[in-house]
Amino acid sequence: MRPFLALAALALAPLAAAQTAIDVTTFIKATFAGGTLIQDPDAPVSFQLTPGWVLRNGSRWGNHETTLSFGETQSGAEVALYYQYPLQAPYPKDVSAALVGGMNAKVRQRQKEGFPDYHVVPESVQARQVGGQPALSFLGGFNQAGQPRVEYMVRVLGKSTKAHFFVIGIPATEDINAFCQRFDQIALSLLIQ
Repeated sequence: MRPFLALAALALAPLAAAQTAIDVTTFIKATFAGGTLIQDPDAPVSFQLTPGWVLRNGSRWGNHETTLSFGETQSGAEVALYYQYPLQAPYPKDVSAALVGGMNAKVRQRQKEGFPDYHVVPESVQARQVGGQPALSFLGGFNQAGQPRVEYMVRVLGKSTKAHFFVIGIPATEDINAFCQRFDQIALSLLIQ
């Protein structure tokens, strides 16, 4: 099992009984030379996969939560987009603090999932805008089976939706910056409310 899928399965295991598989073909709204438009038929969430990326599967679970998985055919990179619509907590007064709090919660989650050395790479934290919404991206570093790995995340907070792209287990020896730049074309196309 690929590292990403193994970790995703571990993270979602407590919710396995509550998961409902999605027919992802209903999410593909258009295919064109620049890629594929992905749009949730039941939530205000859309993004564009660039050429070479394929939507693989998805599930609905928890409290109005959805996870979509997609991959890059050339590199074999596996990515997930988690989102919740509608938000189950009120929109925070301090959005920047909420995004940092979400980042810190992810560190604690990964440590509990069996990666005790998981940490945020400080120089990687970047405040940004995605589809007009406040966002935060960062790299998480950890060891898996004695090998250094990197996880890239982009968290976005809308008024009624929160979203979180993540790719787990990139070998630290890969050109992380090149991957992030390539992947950001997808992340920056995300539109939520």
